[in-house]
Amino acid sequence: QTPLPAALSPVLAGVELCRDLINTAPNAMGPAELAAATRALAAEHGAEVEEVVGDALLADYPMCHAVGRAASVGREPRVVDLRWGDESAPKVTLVGKGVCFDTGGLDVKPPSAMGNMKKDMGGAANALGLAKMVMAAGVDVRLRVLVCCAENAIAGNAFRPSDVLTAASGLTVEVGNTDAEGRLVIGDALWHADKEEPELLLD
Repeated sequence: QTPLPAALSPVLAGVELCRDLINTAPNAMGPAELAAATRALAAEHGAEVEEVVGDALLADYPMCHAVGRAASVGREPRVVDLRWGDESAPKVTLVGKGVCFDTGGLDVKPPSAMGNMKKDMGGAANALGLAKMVMAAGVDVRLRVLVCCAENAIAGNAFRPSDVLTAASGLTVEVGNTDAEGRLVIGDALWHADKEEPELLLD
C-alpha cells in the first residue's frame, strides 16, 4: 500500500476532529465540552486561549448570551478565543457557530426538524478542523479562532420573538424568530474580529 503524502496528515487530522465533534451526541457535546475541545486544541499546538462564560458575556457578546441564557446549569453559553502564530504574520480569523443543540427556542421546531440539531455546532467544528490543519501544517499566519458556544433551549428566561437586543456594536436587533439564532450567536464575535482588520475573515 502506498503511504499517504506527509502534506495530507494535517488535513486528515482536521477532518477527523471536525467529524468527531459533529457526530458526538448532544448530551456529551454541550457548550462546555465544545469549549474544552477548543482548549485542548490550543494546548496541543501551543496556542493562547481565553474563555468568557455565562453572564460575563454581557459586556462583549450580549447576543450569544441572549440565545444561550435559558440553558441549564453547566450548559451556559460561552465564547472561546484562540490565537496562534507570529503576531507579525498575516491575520486570519475564523468565527464558528457552536449551537450545540437547537430546539428552535420559543419558536420551537417540530420533531422532524429537531432530530439532527446536534449538528448545529458544525460551523464551530469546521472552524476548529481548519484551525487544526493550519496549525499542524505550520502555516505562516496569525490565526484567531472565535468559537461561539450556546444551546438554544426553552425556559422561562428564554429570549422571545419581538425582543430587541443590543449588540456589542450598539446596533439593535429585533428578534423575528428565535429559530434564527445563528446570526445572533456569531454577530458580536464577527464585529470584534472585524475591528482587528484581518486579511481574511471566515465564518
